[in-house]
Amino acid sequence: MATRVPQVDAVSELQNAFTVLFRNWVLAVPTALVSLLAAVFAVFMVAGLMASVMGAGMMGGMHPNAAGAILASGGITVLLGVIVLVLLSLVANAVVVASAERVWHGEAADLSAGFSKALSKLGPLIVLFIIAAVIGFICSILALALGLGIILGIVLLFFFMYTIPAVVVGNRGAMEALGESSRLVRANVGPSAIAFLGLIVVNIIGAVITNLFHAIPFLSIVLSFVVGGLIAAYSALVTVRFYDVLSGTPAGRVPVAPTAPSM
Repeated sequence: MATRVPQVDAVSELQNAFTVLFRNWVLAVPTALVSLLAAVFAVFMVAGLMASVMGAGMMGGMHPNAAGAILASGGITVLLGVIVLVLLSLVANAVVVASAERVWHGEAADLSAGFSKALSKLGPLIVLFIIAAVIGFICSILALALGLGIILGIVLLFFFMYTIPAVVVGNRGAMEALGESSRLVRANVGPSAIAFLGLIVVNIIGAVITNLFHAIPFLSIVLSFVVGGLIAAYSALVTVRFYDVLSGTPAGRVPVAPTAPSM
């Protein structure tokens, strides 16, 4: 059963997370790199699919089987690429969460140690992704049918905001992590709501900053990766910190002593 921690200065914790982030900016690197890989993959896949469609069209009349094979191979390549990117994204986010835990302990943001811990949690993270995909599909159906999908999605994000820290930091299984996150939020609605709203505001500010430079293509692309990485790192710092404090784990009672970043 989660322990309620009555004295939590949520606003101060959000401010501290900014200080910790800019002293440990290396936390933004994993997710930014994965985003860059995803963008490169998308460009090459679009070009490859266009080439496959053109090739299939040229061969369709004379060699229909060959045309079908070209299209099928293109589809398989895209599917495999998406699977690889999903796995990389899961690992990258887990690396940031694991490294954020070290930072809140006053240690260096060691990405190599975070990577090792992330790999050890890949199984539960994959299960979480599958659950999230199913829930996302249901929310999409509800959004089309009743217009309630977005509201339901926001509510679920709120109650499950501590799920990844519960897996990576708390060593919980996928279903245990979902249950623990929900219990922590219900027992600490006020601090959790402030943290959740803070993350929403940061994401909105990040989107505004990126859109301000949309007319400058190269700068806009670079900014999207940098800002996206920083937002992911900040989100990890906030959710890990609140998870630690609200669950009463040792990290929640350790004074913040940010250290210089290290790879």
